[in-house]
Amino acid sequence: MTFTKKLLPVAITSALLLGATGATAGELSGNVTLVSDYLFRGISQTDEKGAIQGGFDYAADNGLYTGIWASNVNYGTDSSTEMDYYVGFGGETSGGLGYDVSYIYFDYEGDSEFDYQEIAISFSKGDLTVGLNYSDEYLGDGGPDFIYPYISYGFSLPSDVSLSLHVGFSDADADDFFEAGEDSYTDYSVGLAKEIMGVEFGLTYADTTLDDTDAADDRIVLSLSKSL
Repeated sequence: MTFTKKLLPVAITSALLLGATGATAGELSGNVTLVSDYLFRGISQTDEKGAIQGGFDYAADNGLYTGIWASNVNYGTDSSTEMDYYVGFGGETSGGLGYDVSYIYFDYEGDSEFDYQEIAISFSKGDLTVGLNYSDEYLGDGGPDFIYPYISYGFSLPSDVSLSLHVGFSDADADDFFEAGEDSYTDYSVGLAKEIMGVEFGLTYADTTLDDTDAADDRIVLSLSKSL
């Protein structure tokens, strides 16, 4: 990734977040989460250990939004922190079809060669969401083209418990790109969540079709989240 690619989302995000305090329209919000394992597309980013995560978002009334998000990571390299910067635009048609288009920059402190960008687009109808993410250099400079189509569905259960289902397909334009010697794999998860005294408690079962990678084995992830 070049400096220009990194500078763009950081500059836009910083300007909008700083300007949000003086804005007359829109909403500034924050969040913090504790998880027993940070999974990204079914693969542990923390060597199967816990993580603390959080971020800030600003959403304008016209559908424009921006934000920053961070988590500790552990890849056995110099990087210990992931910072994500994103900007996007979303809304809903008169027929009730939701849409969202965004740009995301993934920044890894200490390992800038792993920094990369994605373009994301999704559509939703009711509780169903279908989306696609694309990267021209997945997981760093010189990385392959990558696409991630996915589908998610969530609905409410009795006692204000929510159930979420997710299936995604990671496909890299390079042979044996992933650790298990595969150029593609599927991840899927089933999650339950309930808010108690302003804190959301989550329990998620996740797995992938990668058979030879411990970080991608099936597992149960516990989480505690608080909106600020």
